[in-house]
Amino acid sequence: MPHAAVISLMAGRASAEGPLEMEMQSVQGPVLYNLCMDKSIFRAYDIRGVYPTELNEQDAYQIGRAVFEYAKPKKVAVGRDARLSAPVIHQAMMRAFLDVGCEVTDLGMIGSDMAVFAAGAYDFDLVVMVTASHNPKEWIGIKLIKRGGAPIGGAGEIQEIADLVGKLQITSYKLQSGQIKYLEILPEWIEHILSFISSEVIRSYKIVVDAGNGVAGPIVHELAKRLPIELTELYCEPDGNFPNHQPSPIEPQNTADLCRKVVEVGADLGVAFDGDADRVFLVDEKGQRVTGSEMTAIILDEVLTQDPARVVLYNAICGWNVRDVIAKHRATAHRTRVGHGYIKKDMREFGAYFAGEHSGHYFFKDNFCADSGLIPVVIVLALLSVREQKLGEVVAEHRRYVSIPETNFRVVDTKVAIEKLVQHYVDKEIDRLDGVTIQGGDWWANIRPSQTEPLLRLNVEATTPEILERVVAELTEQITALDRVSV
Repeated sequence: MPHAAVISLMAGRASAEGPLEMEMQSVQGPVLYNLCMDKSIFRAYDIRGVYPTELNEQDAYQIGRAVFEYAKPKKVAVGRDARLSAPVIHQAMMRAFLDVGCEVTDLGMIGSDMAVFAAGAYDFDLVVMVTASHNPKEWIGIKLIKRGGAPIGGAGEIQEIADLVGKLQITSYKLQSGQIKYLEILPEWIEHILSFISSEVIRSYKIVVDAGNGVAGPIVHELAKRLPIELTELYCEPDGNFPNHQPSPIEPQNTADLCRKVVEVGADLGVAFDGDADRVFLVDEKGQRVTGSEMTAIILDEVLTQDPARVVLYNAICGWNVRDVIAKHRATAHRTRVGHGYIKKDMREFGAYFAGEHSGHYFFKDNFCADSGLIPVVIVLALLSVREQKLGEVVAEHRRYVSIPETNFRVVDTKVAIEKLVQHYVDKEIDRLDGVTIQGGDWWANIRPSQTEPLLRLNVEATTPEILERVVAELTEQITALDRVSV
């Protein structure tokens, strides 16, 4: 059973009988709140900004009070990642819910996938996750999860909360006495991860894990105790300074050390997590990165081999290797927009069993339709064990095409830029599910706007390196001809 400690909060100071000691000094009142909060921090599916200029503990308290007015929860749990600013934002959110009479539970430092698990497996009306995921260390953010694991976001929900923030005009803390419970969910989370496989089939493996100094390190360490693996840890100590590289494994430079270490120690595979542990990238035994599309294709092949009647999803920038697996199994599949909010909604709408994203997010129906970094890892270990193959051999089956890493271009007006590209490729097949996707026969390209910055994001795939080089050069020329600069 989870360990629970009761923490008494009196006028901003906490004491505990148990493992947790807290200080609320940074959020003591009275405080005059920022009534002109930066509205750009309120995004479609979360709240995110630079600490402390865009989002600080006073802002977090006010947001917490607005969330209460919006959702009216009675039982709230709050977790956080390893960022330097996460503890004070975490404390401010707990104080906000405590002050309106909620039953508040502290989940401590956890992964975002664990926060969803808490919302789905425990008796909470709302779970708050304090995280900025893969962003640089200066950033902090807030994710909101409903009972059952669905996110609060989309359909204008975050904007409604933003509007409430402006109307509340709170000028001081109540500093109400109350109790906060502490709940350790890691043991139950490990059991949940292992429920996706038959642990007894796992063979002995040598694995290198790069946690990017995020929260994944301690979680993987506990999971490794349950499996016959020899673990080499790389940057597994949580450190909000992220001293070794950004906690964003989608960029190749952030997995360079992992690739070298896998070869150096003769490991069977490498695993890289983002800052809040819900995104994962693999490296094969030769130190070669496995792309998100390749990983999606591998897992799709496995889950559809088990049951070809399963409905699956993939996002708009997954590669042709994903399409090929779907065709092989004659599966029912739906293409969705990029982003966890869209996919989680579509998972429920279509009754999908699995969804994969090019960006390294993998969603499972039996994980409350949410993404997880560790679940796909144990699934891959199980299939490698059963097939008696190396990861590189499995990936080779899905490595028929060539592609570029996602490339950003800064533009003044994303809509204008996209329309000019459409005009240039008017003779090609075009769809607008997410930005614009251009089908060129032996190549395709997706150009979509960032939701938060004046950027165009370019993804291109082709049948040969020569075609890829030509198309990328042509698209780059078209975009930069608008007097913009690649970033």
